[in-house]
Amino acid sequence: MSNSLVSKNTANGPKSELPFKEKLSRFLKSQQGWLFVLPAVLLMVIFTFYPIASAFVNALKENYSRLASVGGGKGYGGWGFENFYVVFTGTSSSKYSGITIPTGGANFVQCLVNTMILTFISVPLSTLLALLISVALNSIKPLQKAFQTVFFLPYLTNALAMGAVFATFFTIIGHRNNVDSYGLMNYVIQLFGGQPIDWISNTTTQKWEIGNVVIPYTKYFVMIVYEVWSGLPFKILILFSSLQSVNKQYYDAAKVDGASKSKILWKITTPLISPMLSYLIITGIMGGMKQYSAVVGVFGQDMGGDYQMGTMVGYIYQYLGNGYYGYAFAGSLILFAIIMVITVINLQVSKKRVHY
Repeated sequence: MSNSLVSKNTANGPKSELPFKEKLSRFLKSQQGWLFVLPAVLLMVIFTFYPIASAFVNALKENYSRLASVGGGKGYGGWGFENFYVVFTGTSSSKYSGITIPTGGANFVQCLVNTMILTFISVPLSTLLALLISVALNSIKPLQKAFQTVFFLPYLTNALAMGAVFATFFTIIGHRNNVDSYGLMNYVIQLFGGQPIDWISNTTTQKWEIGNVVIPYTKYFVMIVYEVWSGLPFKILILFSSLQSVNKQYYDAAKVDGASKSKILWKITTPLISPMLSYLIITGIMGGMKQYSAVVGVFGQDMGGDYQMGTMVGYIYQYLGNGYYGYAFAGSLILFAIIMVITVINLQVSKKRVHY
């Protein structure tokens, strides 16, 4: 018997057992796969898990200020849910009422309403348009690659740059030869006899007020058009790829039965690519709830004047910029909870509507 093996008598006869060093060596060799994923795990721990844990802890520090802690002070007044109270009510902390909390004009309810409206209108609309465009691209052969390139170009462009250029379509650019330059959209309106609209800069009119919430409908229109347009490229790419894998025999059978094109689209194509549609809707809502840079690109850093078009992420950044990290952490956790709830609802709906 080899020296590396030790005989051990059992009820069923002698049994060979490996020495501890040999066991350890074989175990380490079997776990070599972890070495390949270790860099990714470390990055996730440092840049994902640690910030999330830190947000949970710091959100419970009342009146927490990173600037105060840097100076050697405690940096917070105590432990509790005061930060969430300030975020929800938009008022100064009840325990620290003498402290002025700079929010830059941002209001939590206003930012939440803006984010929800923009997300739940633009995501379904852009997904529907992407589906129709993908089906159209799939049915044509000439210049198909050229059209794919054109539709995908916005996805490669910086959001701030796109927003700045996009804003010129809807706002007064300047004066030329004593004539106002109203932007492309206003020129179209004037062709049909209408009056130019101040789509972006107007903060006093062209809005509805519901309690403390303002609904600037012209600005909503601009952002919805922008988000639909900017969200199309990725969705078209995903859906077009999905359509390539659909079995053509389904279409042949439907044509034999005399099914119309609309019935083929909604009864055959849509169910067969429903997993991709579900994926695009879920990720689209996640991205819409975190919208920030595009709004800044279109409306500027004040997000439409006094944060009329402020988003949840913009609201959080206001507190971060002023050093009030506790309120920023509380706002980020609220946003995290909202996204989680919406995602769970989407997943539950997908179980009944999605066909795998």
